[in-house]
This record gives sequence, C-alpha cells and structure tokens, in this order.
Amino acid sequence: MNEKLRNMRISAKLTQEQLAEKMNVSRQSVAKWENGESIPDVLKCTELAKILGFELEDIASAFKDDDQIDHPKNKYMFGVTKIVNNKIELPEETLRVFDLKNGDDLVVLGDTTQGIALTKKKDYEQFLSQIVNFPVLGGDNDENGN
Repeated sequence: MNEKLRNMRISAKLTQEQLAEKMNVSRQSVAKWENGESIPDVLKCTELAKILGFELEDIASAFKDDDQIDHPKNKYMFGVTKIVNNKIELPEETLRVFDLKNGDDLVVLGDTTQGIALTKKKDYEQFLSQIVNFPVLGGDNDENGN
C-alpha cells in the first residue's frame, strides 16, 4: 500500500529488518508502515529521512496518499511546514479537518519528550471548566457532614 516508503528503503539497500534495527523498532513496525496499517511519529519520520537519505518532506509525502481512504482512525500526517518569522503556516487540509479559521485563538501545549500540540482556545477552556466542575468521588462530605 505504501509503495513510496518501500521503494525508499530498497533504494537505500536496506531490508525491513536492517531498517528496524537502525531505528530501534520491530521489523513488524516497518512492515506496518509499508503496508499502510500505521504511520511513524514525527520523530521517527525525521530518523527515517536521515537513515534513508531523503528529505523529511519526501518521507512525509510517502505517508500522504490523497487516494488512500483507510488511514488509522483520527490519525493524520498533514505534511511538513516551516517556521518563518516566528509563524507557522498550517496546511489547508489541517484547517479543514479541525475546522480552523483565520483569527481563531489557539493554545500551544508542549512536552519536550512528546512534542507540540495545538488546540482551539475555546475547546481548551471548555476542557478546563469540565475538570474544575468535575465531582470528586469519595471526596468531601456535603454541608451537613453526610
């Protein structure tokens, strides 16, 4: 299914097993990437680019197939973008899938081991309000001590 990635691996003269070993993943993981059953995270895509001798954009395009309908549920690889003048331009498909419009406020979340996440400010505020108003099971008694 993902013939592009397979061809990249073959052009680098690597077997699935050899690529898996270099990336510290299982051979089955590489097979799943090549079969379109899963996609590697962005850090693994960067590693793939280095090992296979391709640009990150080439690796990203291997996982983006406009004709492919059955991608893993709720998982997307939208492509690659750059930071220019401290601004990130999001691909059109990202805007469409997440219903983002010019002027929307976004919250930027980050974890140095997991990466960066963006979410709509209103969705984040709604999430926080649900946490604050969430009843604690086995918590404080009511006003009458019950």
